[in-house]
Amino acid sequence: MKINYLSDTDLSESDLQKMGGKAQSLARLAHQFPVPPGFVLFQEANELDQAIQKIGGFPVAVRSSGSLEDMANASFAGLYETFLFIQNPNELKEAIKKCFDSRHSHRVKDYLATKKIEWNPESLSMSVLVQRMVDAKIAGVLFTLNPTNGREEEIYLEFCEGVGERLVSGHVTPSRVTYNWQTDEVLNVAINDEKTTIDQKHLKELIDLALRIQAFYGKPQDIEWAIGKDDKVYILQSRPVTTLTPREDKPELTNADLKDGGISARVCSPLMFSAYREALKISMGDYFKRISLIPNDEKVQWLHYHYGRVYWNAEAVKEGLKKLPDFNEEDFDRDLGIQKDYGAAGPHKTPTTVSSVVAAIPVLIGLNREFRDCENMIAQFRVRFEAQDEELKKDLSSLKKMNDAIFKKWFLEVILFQNETEKNYFRTIYNNSNFQTEYKSYLKKLPEYQEGDEIDLMTELHGVSHLDVQGGLGKLSKIADFYGYDSRSYYSARQEFLKYHYHHGPAELDLMVPRWGENKEWVDELVKSYVYVPSTGESKFRKTFDRIADQMGLVRRRKFYGMTERSREFLRVREEMRSYSTRAYYLLRQGLLEFAKRNGISDFDIFMWDLVEVKRYLLGLVGAPDIHLRKLYYEGYRAFTPPNEFGGSIKAMKSSANGLKGLGCSPGEIVGRARVIMDIHKTNELTKEDILITAFTDPGWTPVLARVGGVVTEVGGLLSHAAVIGREYGIPAILNLIDATKLIQDGDLIKMNGKTGIVEVLEKGPKS
Repeated sequence: MKINYLSDTDLSESDLQKMGGKAQSLARLAHQFPVPPGFVLFQEANELDQAIQKIGGFPVAVRSSGSLEDMANASFAGLYETFLFIQNPNELKEAIKKCFDSRHSHRVKDYLATKKIEWNPESLSMSVLVQRMVDAKIAGVLFTLNPTNGREEEIYLEFCEGVGERLVSGHVTPSRVTYNWQTDEVLNVAINDEKTTIDQKHLKELIDLALRIQAFYGKPQDIEWAIGKDDKVYILQSRPVTTLTPREDKPELTNADLKDGGISARVCSPLMFSAYREALKISMGDYFKRISLIPNDEKVQWLHYHYGRVYWNAEAVKEGLKKLPDFNEEDFDRDLGIQKDYGAAGPHKTPTTVSSVVAAIPVLIGLNREFRDCENMIAQFRVRFEAQDEELKKDLSSLKKMNDAIFKKWFLEVILFQNETEKNYFRTIYNNSNFQTEYKSYLKKLPEYQEGDEIDLMTELHGVSHLDVQGGLGKLSKIADFYGYDSRSYYSARQEFLKYHYHHGPAELDLMVPRWGENKEWVDELVKSYVYVPSTGESKFRKTFDRIADQMGLVRRRKFYGMTERSREFLRVREEMRSYSTRAYYLLRQGLLEFAKRNGISDFDIFMWDLVEVKRYLLGLVGAPDIHLRKLYYEGYRAFTPPNEFGGSIKAMKSSANGLKGLGCSPGEIVGRARVIMDIHKTNELTKEDILITAFTDPGWTPVLARVGGVVTEVGGLLSHAAVIGREYGIPAILNLIDATKLIQDGDLIKMNGKTGIVEVLEKGPKS
């Protein structure tokens, strides 16, 4: 019988998967962290003397390790058997037998039923972990994210004298410590009746281990630990934190439009956050002051960084917008994809009364003036942008040859250029959002209005910048089919394509990810999976527009025409400004990589800096920052699924009790096979017979959406990128369907209606 030791260096992924949750986790940690020596059994065994000697002899601890244990949403804590201080072979044999038998216990089956976890005898397999017993003077648990308040900067510890089993089983009240690792201070201490304390040396060691283990697994951890009588710290278990209490010490925050837009689609680097922050902290405050929604001297933190993601201050934005007559919080949230349970009070609605209209006159005047000013700004900026971008871009080929003084001047110009571009892009977003709210309010008051007209009137915009990519891929596909991918004709055509689309990539708002101009093979992948998308004509838009306009008199029709055209133009220029933003980020990325090279900084480490630090370093005002904790934090949240909204009075939305209903964002009805895909690099096999089910998309997914029959995402709103592209491709799109990737199984035959937002499962797919 083969015995797998935790210290084995040749364990395959298959070996690890068989070990069950607890043993697998410790085997992964054993080579980098102080895990007691041990081995794993997959069946009962009689002769273990040699294995026991190899791990240091008796006494040992014997623990069950179930295949369904320590899951992301189910820990199975305390449900399986554990035996401590096993002193001889007979006790060992008996303990091993009881551990294997524990998988069939009623409490395990009850837990499975409560958690709604499907299982069979094979999936409920069990291994047994045997480890050298730690003779503990103190033992406890810690959470790398405070489970009582959701604060990720706080590590929460509970501990007692002796072994941790006393604490876990509830036989003793533990001592407690809350520690802020960002400020390096103890926030709270509660000592138990046994007067159990932990010294500063061991506390610091535990904090360091906790942050490193969290970074190792990429998500917050629940860790069991012990300090032995030999004064060493040992890690006894690590599993994901399964329950998050979102923090309430912040205003109402959301990542709506940031997740579907890209920056919060994955863990965000400190540098990317700082680039956003520097633009938004000025642009959003200036915008609200220009339209008289906040006083000129009011200071608001508009952007926040939590759980490794970016959030914006929805509470402050809504407080300003509530001053507008007819403001409807639910409509505002729906457009942007904010997921909020309004409770018994319901969403805020500002009534239209004489007093509210009079009070809002300065705001309404300011809004209309700002709409005009923004349109003028865009017309002027596009000319200025093209000239500046061309000037800065032409120096890229000689970047490496520049002396430090010339490079510094060029790079500071790039940083300023990116900041100005981003501020103007954000200004366009604000105006687009507010005009669409005004337009829909106007539309719904028309006697000719029918439910869903606003979606039809957003279709077939034409001239959306991201769709130019699809046309270019189509030309490349024809050349590749005729001449071949290795031909000079194809290479030449690809180079021409990249002259215009070099700045795109699979994750356009992650500065750490290369662009097509840096990795041409990604373009080849897209060309190979290219699907022609025929023009949808103007059926949906024209049919709805004509139906409404034909019932109107001349004056009302003229206003309807003007409002509709302005709404559509704002949608189009928002995508145009997004493209300018992406191009500016390309220049910023090239500058950062060259800056890093010149200063002996790795390509990874530079993105752990703050952009302000980069500027100040270039100007000789500061040295290099200490980024050790930032790296651990970034790595520690790379695989975490954060809340989309939290803080203030917000309550998280739950999956719909009425079945599968999201937000209809692009009209059309289709039946197809659901393809649940979370990674853009796994989309090459998608066809028009498939309906893509994913958590979210960002601009990098634009070519992917051309290949599918429909798309369903867990986040997003009517103004989100996926909604705009879905409407332009003429495919049905449903966004904001909470838990879609869990509720819909890969291979299910489904019917989706992109206008009503309803998904029906017609036939379950095969079990994976």
